Order: sequence, then C-alpha cells, then structure tokens
Amino acid sequence: MRAGWVALALAVGAAGCSSPAWNDRDYELKAAASAETVGSTVEVVRLAVGGGGRLTRPYLKVVLTNAAGQVQSVNDQFGGVQPPSERAEKLGEQLLQVTERAEKEISGLLVEVRRDRVEDPAAAVRRLAGLGERLRGFQEEYE
Repeated sequence: MRAGWVALALAVGAAGCSSPAWNDRDYELKAAASAETVGSTVEVVRLAVGGGGRLTRPYLKVVLTNAAGQVQSVNDQFGGVQPPSERAEKLGEQLLQVTERAEKEISGLLVEVRRDRVEDPAAAVRRLAGLGERLRGFQEEYE
C-alpha cells in the first residue's frame, strides 16, 4: 500500500513539471505571452541601467534581482510546455535562445552591480534594446 502512495505522489509531481499545448496555435500564444513578459522585464532593466546613475546601487540591485527571477521563472515555465509538433519545438527553441540570453544579460549586470557598478552602461543599454526588439518582434508575430 505504501508503495502505491509513493508511486501516486511521484506521478502527480512529475505531471506538474510540464504542461501541454493543445495545438500549434496554443503554443504560439504561450510563446508570445512569454516573449511579452520577458520583453517588459528587459525594458525595465534597460531603463534602470540607462538611468545615468540616478538610481542608488541598493535599489538597482533590487530591480535586477527581481528581473532575473522573473525571467528565470518565465524560462522555466515556458520550457516546461510540451510542444505539439516539430514546428512548435523549433519555435520554442528560438524563443528560449533569446529569453535565456536575456536572463544571462540581466544576471551579468546584477553581478556587476554587486561588485561595484555596471561597467559599461551604454553598451548594456544597447544589448538590452536589441533583446527587447527581438522579443517584441517575436510577440507581434505570434500573438
């Protein structure tokens, strides 16, 4: 009996790790929503980093910490969606490539701020703007 409960608990836990997309359109909508969320977060970070030093270091750390957590959460959630077709799988890989790059960028900026300051704010703003444009394009294409 105990083994049955353990098996049931494992099955329920494993089922919570991923969610299905019923068809390609559903998957596209999930991808567009993920791109929108990460794109908005990237824009907040871009504005914060490009603020010309007007934000205090502790406040910037909070903004970047929250942003890194948000993007990681989106990556984890979208990465757990089962693509319904090979076409959808390619779409997901393309999106995750951009969102994971955004996560690395934000995490890198957080490390810089924790050490002292953003090394090159202008370059960071340009990189973030490029990521934001790609995410907006992705969102608009699949909404």
